[in-house]
Amino acid sequence: MTPPGPLDPERAQRRAEVAKAWARVIGRTAYVPMTADEMDEFLLDQLHVLADAVNAELFDPSSAVGVGHALVNNDFTGPESLQCTVEILAAALLLDSDRRTDRELAKKVVGLLSNLATGYATGIRLRTLDQQEHIKQALLKSKREAERRERAATERFEEVFHASAIGMALTDMAGNFVQTNSALAHILECTEADLDDRNVRELFPPEDADDVVISYREVTEGIVPRVRERRRMVRQDGTIAWVYLVISLLRDVNGEPAYHVTMVENLSELQALQNQLGQQSVRDMLTGVANRQHFQSKLDAILEGASPRTAITLLHVGIDSFSVINNGLGHLAGDRMLQVVANQLRAIVADYNAVVGRVGGDEFAILIENTPDVPHYQVLIDQINDRLAEPTFIGDAGVAVCVSIGVAQHVGRAYGRLDLLRAANSTMRRAKAVGKRQWEAHNVHEDADQKALFALTAAMPGAWENGELDCDYQPVIDLADGHVTGLEVLLRWDHPDGVIGHYACRDMSESTGMSLTIGPWAFQRACEQAADQEIGLRLRLTQMQSSDGNLAGVLNRVIAKTGIQPDRLEIALDTRAVIADRGEAQSNLQALRDNGVIVGLHEFTGSQTEFAIVEDEEVQSVILAGSIVADRPDRRRPDSLLTKVTAGMIATLNQAGVMVSVVDVPTAQDAAWWHAIGVTRAQGEFAGVPGDLASVLPERPARR
Repeated sequence: MTPPGPLDPERAQRRAEVAKAWARVIGRTAYVPMTADEMDEFLLDQLHVLADAVNAELFDPSSAVGVGHALVNNDFTGPESLQCTVEILAAALLLDSDRRTDRELAKKVVGLLSNLATGYATGIRLRTLDQQEHIKQALLKSKREAERRERAATERFEEVFHASAIGMALTDMAGNFVQTNSALAHILECTEADLDDRNVRELFPPEDADDVVISYREVTEGIVPRVRERRRMVRQDGTIAWVYLVISLLRDVNGEPAYHVTMVENLSELQALQNQLGQQSVRDMLTGVANRQHFQSKLDAILEGASPRTAITLLHVGIDSFSVINNGLGHLAGDRMLQVVANQLRAIVADYNAVVGRVGGDEFAILIENTPDVPHYQVLIDQINDRLAEPTFIGDAGVAVCVSIGVAQHVGRAYGRLDLLRAANSTMRRAKAVGKRQWEAHNVHEDADQKALFALTAAMPGAWENGELDCDYQPVIDLADGHVTGLEVLLRWDHPDGVIGHYACRDMSESTGMSLTIGPWAFQRACEQAADQEIGLRLRLTQMQSSDGNLAGVLNRVIAKTGIQPDRLEIALDTRAVIADRGEAQSNLQALRDNGVIVGLHEFTGSQTEFAIVEDEEVQSVILAGSIVADRPDRRRPDSLLTKVTAGMIATLNQAGVMVSVVDVPTAQDAAWWHAIGVTRAQGEFAGVPGDLASVLPERPARR
């Protein structure tokens, strides 16, 4: 604010000094959010208002009221702010006046200061009222917000409480229900109304109720903040529901226990699943008998607790030709028959201390402790065969099965579980090899031999990989002049425990399918070793090799890689595979002939079917079966039936232009007899033992 008229410099200077002095004094009484210059300027403006009012022609003290308001509004409201203002302004206004001799001047100054004090007090009062109004509004807002929050919290609690999938209950400190939700009623299979006026203790089995009460007491007394535990609860119909129980405490405004909150999660389905998984861990789910793991654990338990006199019988039962049912009637029918077999086996041994287990897809095992009331195992086998011979009707089909059974008996602790199971299993396999519906008892010596053979067979791939297998050669003799006309390729295994010969290597590789890997390797190795020799090579293929659809491909690949001439190769297929038309056996005869090799048959016995194959497929070479040679027709009378049939067969083949050979001929005398009845070539011990290529090559090999 500026004065109404210009001030002389002296007065202006004096007023500015008063304003600064006023600012210094009043600034110590209150915190004012102004800088020093801003405070000086503000107070100078207020001083101009007051001084101009004193010097005005018409005195109006009401302007001082506004100054009082201004001081309050700008926070000059310390406890001593008004007092120091009055003290400063009283002297300053008197000195500033142009009428210092005016007797009314003091009254004017007092009037101005009174109005300033009035305005100051009024400002303070209005400010206090305004602050009170703000506080009141803030309190009202806080109250409304608290009520809104409380209402929202209550609504959320109600929503969670009633919509939750977890059962919830609010109980008083005596355990009486105050509020429950529908999820709890669903778990207990009742209505919410059924829970009214009931005590939480009533929802638990009597034998559990005291423990539950103790849990509530521990929460109430603060021993634990909450309890979490699996419990059983009683449904409305008296059945048991497994639940996960959580108990916590609600306190009132004074911190005293008011309610218990109980949350209940339904574990009945989980418990049922656990029970089912528990059954699956020990039971075969299809048949209901013990599964393999549980059966083995039972056997372990018996063996571990066995005394020297404890005797047990283990029957390994394998269903014969089970694939006929699966492939003919479908797997559902196969599953049904597995259940039938399992039920029959359990029924047969139900009165004895026995365990029935499913130990394979179509295999079962029966473990029986031999007590005086247990019959001999042959009686049990007869009962098994008789019961399983009864047909079970699946739809319109009456289905029955037969089984092969291996029996292993055991006394004391002579064998471990694995040895006993293996013994019964291998015995069952030997019974199956004989035919259908056979049984066999475990023979220690046969089992030991078979176990050793199986161990060798299993190790054969590794031995081949490590270079322990190689080719041997056996001379093929032209019986007309005694010259070596070719070499048969044989297998030899340089095993650490001794050399294993060709027939054993052949049978082991054929039993595992390795013959389809080792055969081509041996063929190529022999062709590579004999490529620069003027001698033929003979190969007698196994049944699996004879049936291999890739035989022609192997032949072409070896010929291309080694450069050997096809007419130096005589490849004889197994006659049994050709007759049975296994795989590509018959097609392979044509494919070999088209490649220019000498096509032959071995294991030839002279049946009508075999002669038809020789004629139709233009077979060039026939090697008589080892069984014919072993029967030794030469040791029979010249007019014996076997001798006549053998001689006639050879003569017929010779007339057809087929080269006839025999193998495994022991002596030169035997070789001469075979030559006398028309055999062209022979091999065996009479021609020398097999060996590597250098040791068996003749000085001048005969041409084919």
